[in-house]
Amino acid sequence: MARWSVSGSLRTLLVSSALALAAGPAFAQANLVIAFPANQEPAQLDGHIDPYQSTWLLNSFIADPLVILDSDGSYKPALATSWESSPDGKVWTFKLRSGVTFQDGTPFDAAAVKYNLERINDPKTASAQLKSDVGPWKSVEVVDPTTVKITYDTPWVTLLDALRRTPIWSPTAAEKFGLANFSKNLVGAGPFTLAEWVPNDRIVFKKWAGYGGWNPVQKAKGPVGVDQVTVRWIGEGAVLGNVVKSGNAQIGFTIPASFVDEYKNDKTVQFISKDQSGTGLQMVMNTRKPPLNDVRVRRALHHAADQAAINKLLYDGYYAPSEGPLNNNHRCFWDGAGKMYERSADKAKALLEQAGWKAVSGKPIREAQGVAGVPDGTPLKIRYNVLHHKEIGEALQAQMRRAGIDLAVEVVAGPVQLDRVRKADFELMYERQRSPDPLILDQVWNSKWDQPGGWAWTGFKDDTLDTTLNKLRALPSIDERCAAARDAQKIIMENALMLPTLSDPVFVAVSGKVKGFQMGAEGNWFFLNNVTLDK
Repeated sequence: MARWSVSGSLRTLLVSSALALAAGPAFAQANLVIAFPANQEPAQLDGHIDPYQSTWLLNSFIADPLVILDSDGSYKPALATSWESSPDGKVWTFKLRSGVTFQDGTPFDAAAVKYNLERINDPKTASAQLKSDVGPWKSVEVVDPTTVKITYDTPWVTLLDALRRTPIWSPTAAEKFGLANFSKNLVGAGPFTLAEWVPNDRIVFKKWAGYGGWNPVQKAKGPVGVDQVTVRWIGEGAVLGNVVKSGNAQIGFTIPASFVDEYKNDKTVQFISKDQSGTGLQMVMNTRKPPLNDVRVRRALHHAADQAAINKLLYDGYYAPSEGPLNNNHRCFWDGAGKMYERSADKAKALLEQAGWKAVSGKPIREAQGVAGVPDGTPLKIRYNVLHHKEIGEALQAQMRRAGIDLAVEVVAGPVQLDRVRKADFELMYERQRSPDPLILDQVWNSKWDQPGGWAWTGFKDDTLDTTLNKLRALPSIDERCAAARDAQKIIMENALMLPTLSDPVFVAVSGKVKGFQMGAEGNWFFLNNVTLDK
């Protein structure tokens, strides 16, 4: 499989053609234009419902959270001014800013925080992730207008990590527009208002004159320095890679790896490469049915895959290794993960033979012989569903074929992904979480989250694993949580419940005209509070 590339003349033609189609008032040079990959556009913008990182990032333009995760990795107060938790981690008390209003003029107070948490927890909201992140609280109590107390039945030491992603919406606006229409009428207390959303094209945000600079990263109080921010969704990689060079956007977010060398050597552009701590671009396995209900087949996939070769082939080695359930740059990564499965097509073949998937003379794909629940002669076909990075699947496809596995690669949209998960209609499914906290292992692998809206997709249940994962919400020390996370990763890898591929750093190109752009602690997050534009 050859690495994708285009000639200079063809690339120029693609860029000019696509930008001509995208031209319009939203690309006015007086405003900040950020180009995003089209596959990161949310299905809807209400982060209480939508479970994707890009949604929460865009929400942060409109709605400040209670706390933020600063660029240095520390939690700092935003709409909250301080907090404390009980020694057992079951009771959290937040003091809130006074004098803050939402963009519709209604007050931000403890009652508003209570409303937001209850809205997330309401089954009618169908929160796909924040409900499990914020957790099964026992009660939310308004102590006074600027004090709210959240009580749990069990320790919930990772609440801050959940709240830093949780938008605080105006209760009045949420009730006015209802669940069906609020996504296009979001009202928060952040630096920008939602002005326009044209699906598959752009989202426009306008500066809110009433903003008080409550995000602690902001150096000056009051409204931000940019009048308008336009997010453009770009589907063509060549266009996204060139959009800053062409002057049609000031920021290119998540540009393709093939453009890294160009931007690294361009003195007129700030180039940023930021790792993303989390699960990496992992593929989780459906263990409920053949062929992946057999651990030998699952282990065979590990032996057949060679991610280092894929990294070199597709990304010139610029992507990062991700050898286990947490990627290698995560502070809680278990370094035994990369040593567990030798890269060997022969070992993969031997395991498949044992599992009843036999080599057939003259045929490249193995067939079932005596596999429970599978008619003899059925080819060994495994579906590989992703939201993006199809090229990794195609490279894996060639590797798996050497072992006699037909890997069927398909790109699906987010809603399709979640629907297939709900129906358990998948074999290998892309599932990713990003966080420097090991709590994400609990979200993906604790069988108690094998429920509608939960993220435990594999159908695997193991009491020892669940008990280990429960510690991630109870142990106050990050060192203790990392120790538990390493134990959990070992169990997950021994059972071969996921197939690691790679971890993609976020590559960002920022025009020299942009001042004050600030990345967060993770590659998927940034702040616009201090941005100004040179004319």
